[in-house]
Amino acid sequence: MKNIIIIPYRNRQKHLDYFLEHSATLLKNSVDNLQIIIVEQNEGKIFNRGILLNIGFHYFGDLDAFYITQDVDINPNHKDTIEQYKKDVSGNFLRIFSSCYGTLGGIIKFKGSTFQKVNGFPNNYWGWGHEDKDLKNRADFHKVHCDTFMETNNEKRNEYFLRFDDVDDRVKSRDVNKKWFNNYKLFDKLNPTQKANYIKSLTGLHNLQYKITEDIEINDYIRKIKVD
Repeated sequence: MKNIIIIPYRNRQKHLDYFLEHSATLLKNSVDNLQIIIVEQNEGKIFNRGILLNIGFHYFGDLDAFYITQDVDINPNHKDTIEQYKKDVSGNFLRIFSSCYGTLGGIIKFKGSTFQKVNGFPNNYWGWGHEDKDLKNRADFHKVHCDTFMETNNEKRNEYFLRFDDVDDRVKSRDVNKKWFNNYKLFDKLNPTQKANYIKSLTGLHNLQYKITEDIEINDYIRKIKVD
């Protein structure tokens, strides 16, 4: 089974360099049929993590493959962590390293068909955070089970992951944050029909719009694309 890591990226070169030099090599030697794609957002708009991950998924479009969303500043640092990248996650999400608030952010693994079922991440969450909470809403609505390996408040987290505490390009905007926070919270107040309409018709994989401006093959298992 193919395993595809998607890295959403912009302006974090030192973190990317570390990941490619250390983590990518470690994972390549441990995980079967590994492919890595770095999806870099062009300048001009606030960073949008959700749409970059959707683009990475769409680039391959293999519903039978496994996908791992990988923040560039989090690196596997333990043999038990590497084992999570290798797991069969057919039919569910695996939270390899995610927020203690129960989101589907950080590092998660899923099968392509599962991601398509929930319509992926929202495309319209600009700025810092909350797209991972929206994905969790979608998973819960479709009754997709979420397993957890480790959360951000686990006292052993630094034994299992090497993390860089830096938010360089993820522009924080109080107004943007408030807007999307409220959007996420309002989901719980919708009736089932309204929730279904939100997931199916508002934003996600089905209405993804982007343009690839650069497509570079770094080596036989790593690609980097730049997108508008």
